[in-house]
Amino acid sequence: MTYRTVVTREGGSWLADVPELTGAHTFARTLAGLHKSVAEVIILMADLPDDSVVDVDYEYQVEDVAVKRAAATGRSRKLHARRTAELVREAAEAAHELTSKGYSVRDAAVLLDMTPGRVSQLT
Repeated sequence: MTYRTVVTREGGSWLADVPELTGAHTFARTLAGLHKSVAEVIILMADLPDDSVVDVDYEYQVEDVAVKRAAATGRSRKLHARRTAELVREAAEAAHELTSKGYSVRDAAVLLDMTPGRVSQLT
């Protein structure tokens, strides 16, 4: 489950609220500290196991356009990384299927638009 978290800035602190979990809010002086605190609060309030990894979608409600732009870029990078991982899995499956059917590594490489060496790594 992904937890939507609203982040605001007040003075020198970052504040976070998780609307879907009543009472789940925290603050910190740095965003790194806030992200750690948010995970701890979600685990506590959602009664999850202590070693849970929580997926958080941060929504920055701040005036500074640079913060909003940077957050949007970070979200795009995260989506890109996920898609890249999916493509690697898909390519590995396709490479394995092709080579197991007797197609050469070179033919698989052309079909997958990658080098024969990469196909060999994937298989």
